[in-house]
Amino acid sequence: MDFDKFRKDVEDIQRACWAQVIQQYFNKLSQGQIKTKAHQEDFQTIADVESEKFLTHQLTQLLPGSLVLGEEAEAAGTVSLDIFTQAKKDSLIWVIDPIDGTYNFVKGKDGFAIIIALVQNNETIGGWIYKPKTDEVVSAVKGRGAFVNGQPCHTSLYEDLVDLQGYSPLIYSSRAGVKGHFIQAAQAVDAIDNLRSSGVHYMNIAKGEADFYICHHSKPWDHLAGAFIVGESGGMTVQWDGHTYKPSDNKTMLVTANSQSSYKVLNDHFIKPIMKP
Repeated sequence: MDFDKFRKDVEDIQRACWAQVIQQYFNKLSQGQIKTKAHQEDFQTIADVESEKFLTHQLTQLLPGSLVLGEEAEAAGTVSLDIFTQAKKDSLIWVIDPIDGTYNFVKGKDGFAIIIALVQNNETIGGWIYKPKTDEVVSAVKGRGAFVNGQPCHTSLYEDLVDLQGYSPLIYSSRAGVKGHFIQAAQAVDAIDNLRSSGVHYMNIAKGEADFYICHHSKPWDHLAGAFIVGESGGMTVQWDGHTYKPSDNKTMLVTANSQSSYKVLNDHFIKPIMKP
C-alpha cells in the first residue's frame, strides 16, 4: 500500500465532507435542525447526521469490506461500542466523529473538527483530524510519523510544570472535590483551558502549540485519532492509572502529554492527588 497516498485520500474525503455537506449549514442552522442528546449542551444537528452518512459511504468505498463506528449511528443504536471486541480478527474499523465540537459549530465558532480513526484488532493504526475553518489537517499512519497539511509535525519540548499549557474540562467539573483540585492545581502551569473540542486539543498538541490534555471520559470517536496522532508526533496518551489506552476502553479517564517527562510531572501534580488508593 502507498501509505502517503492513503493518508492523503482520507484527508481529501474530510475536505469534501466539509465542502459538500457541512459548510452549507454553518451559521445557517434553523432550530428544527438542532437536537440535544445526553444533556442541554450536547447538540446533534442535521449536519452531524448527513456528514456521518457521507463519510461512512466514502470511507467504505476507499476500503471495501471495512466496518464503521460513527457517533451518530451509535447514538441511534445501529452500531455498538462492542464492535472492537466483537468484530472478526483483522477487520478494519473506521471510527467517525463527523463534527467534533458541535457546540462550537452551533454557536458559529470555528473550534470544531472532523475526526476519523482507523482501528484493527483493537489497535489504532491511523488518525485524521481536520479543522475546516482554518483548512488544517493533522494525520498519521502507524509508524510513519505525524503530519500537518503534509509537513512533518512534532510535539513541543516543554517539560517543566510552570511552562506547560494545555486543556482540561475538569476545571468545570461537577464532581465533588475534582473541580476545586483542578482549579488549584492549574495555578502551577502556564495556562489551562477547555476549547470544547477534543479534536482541536489533540491537533494543537501534535503541532507543538499545546502540551497536555486531561479528560474524564473516553468515547472512541473523540479520542482515538487524536491520541494516536500525538503518539506518532512524539507524545503519549495513557489512562489515569497508567495503563495503555485501547479502542475498547470507553469508560476510562485519559491524560495526554507532549512527552514521557512531562507526563510524569502532570501525573504527580494533577492525577495522583485525586486517585483512590
